[in-house]
Amino acid sequence: MSTARSAQRPPAETVPTAADAGLTITVRTGSGSGRTLLSAFDHALHLAGVADFNLVTLSSVIPPGSRVRNVDAALAGGHGDVLFAVRAEAFAERPGDVAWAGLGWCADETGAGLFVEHHGTSEEQVAHLIETSLADMKATRDHDYGPVSMTLASAVCVDRPVCALVIAAYEVATWRDAVPAAAPVRAEGQVSDAGHGHVGPRTVHGHAVTSAEPSEPPLHDDEVVTSRSVPVPETSRSAVARVTVETHVDAATAKDYYRLYRASFSGIETLAVARHMLHESEFLEEMLDPRVHKYIAWGHDGQAVGMTTLTQDLATVPWISPQWFAHHLPEHSARQAAYYFGFALVHPDHQGAQVLRAMIEPMALEVMRNRGVVTWDMCAANDARGFGQTYMKLLEAFGDVTTEVIDRQTYYAATYHGPRTDDPTADPHEEGSS
Repeated sequence: MSTARSAQRPPAETVPTAADAGLTITVRTGSGSGRTLLSAFDHALHLAGVADFNLVTLSSVIPPGSRVRNVDAALAGGHGDVLFAVRAEAFAERPGDVAWAGLGWCADETGAGLFVEHHGTSEEQVAHLIETSLADMKATRDHDYGPVSMTLASAVCVDRPVCALVIAAYEVATWRDAVPAAAPVRAEGQVSDAGHGHVGPRTVHGHAVTSAEPSEPPLHDDEVVTSRSVPVPETSRSAVARVTVETHVDAATAKDYYRLYRASFSGIETLAVARHMLHESEFLEEMLDPRVHKYIAWGHDGQAVGMTTLTQDLATVPWISPQWFAHHLPEHSARQAAYYFGFALVHPDHQGAQVLRAMIEPMALEVMRNRGVVTWDMCAANDARGFGQTYMKLLEAFGDVTTEVIDRQTYYAATYHGPRTDDPTADPHEEGSS
């Protein structure tokens, strides 16, 4: 159950340069509830009148000749049609917690402008974030886009998870028409600082579909990139704006992630005897493998600041034996509930438990929902630094769990300093005899 309200500031009137042919962007709100966060999100989409569309999430640029309008009616279109949109959503799942989501925008006299999306725990917080972001974005462009308008929605958790949603609908297209048009869109996983930091994926009802850049060969049908957003823990929101779970990404984005990986992990090469750093080819293979789920933490500047990996297919982890799991965990293995936690990294500029928790919490909840077992390995250097205890505490926070050491690898070194001086086979009379 949820209670909801929305707040709107009327959009500033603009005069599009081509009014008849210009784009009308309609803003809708929905505050839904459900037994899960995902069903609460779907309910919010339903109340906003867009539940039966495949959502293509755009970055936050309003093209010239556009006008923005707040609308209450359901959006017209066929079941399964593609909706290009900008959206903000917020979640709450503890009784008494409040979720606020908001879209803010501004546009100049031609209709060209900018959108921003924010979420938080109060109307004042979200409104302030919208005003601040748009002020910075306008300053970056050194252009007067006019006054700020915004629409906000809220939901209060009573006894079930809730979602507050604000969505700006750009255009509806059939599936066949939409896919070629969206081909040049870059992945949400973009780490580079190109653009304005709000590059988004093509999203299908919360699951992104991203293709490679135009300069790269087109993806085959079995190379479709999928992604979904998961709630950010309240304790992590000051450091992390959002967390996405990606099955695989395009090649250019994977290389961006590899730079993040190298920046975060390079120190381990001189601390551990075993090779913990993946070669670039191995790393890219994991990024492109849909069996390996990548949990990506995004900072408020739109940059990726952390990553963890999780898989249910143990064959994707070359340094472990799936046969061990099948023998020792037969019930879990039979229903694919034996998970492997591959690695956790946080960018050196964003070290702290907040980023780590933002990624591990949704990962732990996924394992818990499946009544699974998650395993991982760690070198002695990181164990001595307390990472093992940190992971255990984070994982134990989300359910009734037993954590144990299941194996240990010990490396030995025998250092020679020269021949033995007490060799029992040597003839004591041999030296100096005539």
